[in-house]
Amino acid sequence: MSVVEAVVVFAIVWWLFFLMLLPWGVERNEAPEEGHDAGAPVRPKLVRKALAATVLAALATAVIRWAVESYLADF
Repeated sequence: MSVVEAVVVFAIVWWLFFLMLLPWGVERNEAPEEGHDAGAPVRPKLVRKALAATVLAALATAVIRWAVESYLADF
């Protein structure tokens, strides 16, 4: 797997994990102010979710790279 392929796999896997992590830990605002969406989260914790997605994507990319290098998978 070349560097370009690894970067592409990492980017796709990162977005997959990030979108899966978005709904976790969301707290609804019970008394929203006028003009605010009632379903908007109080604190979305996006930095924490982005860091978790980065760690998970790095691990998944390493596993995918190992599988490709071991000829268990081919792209």
